[in-house]
Amino acid sequence: MLKIIGLIALIVGLCFLYPLLSFIVGWIVGCIIKVTMGASIISGLAIVGINLPLEKIPLFFGTLAVIASFFHSPEINKKKE
Repeated sequence: MLKIIGLIALIVGLCFLYPLLSFIVGWIVGCIIKVTMGASIISGLAIVGINLPLEKIPLFFGTLAVIASFFHSPEINKKKE
């Protein structure tokens, strides 16, 4: 019985932890991008109509990481012989 409760707690914990970890990794990548090539990203986004201040780049990339994590496919395309 205790193993079942532990398994349920693990599944629920991962459901909450995975998006949080995804956001944190995306936010860190956004910080690196802001420092290295932030002006280029801002001007490129402005061309497509997204006006974003330089300070919001980490939040933008963190949000994109969470959204993209829901569209993740574990299958890898294998070459058919």
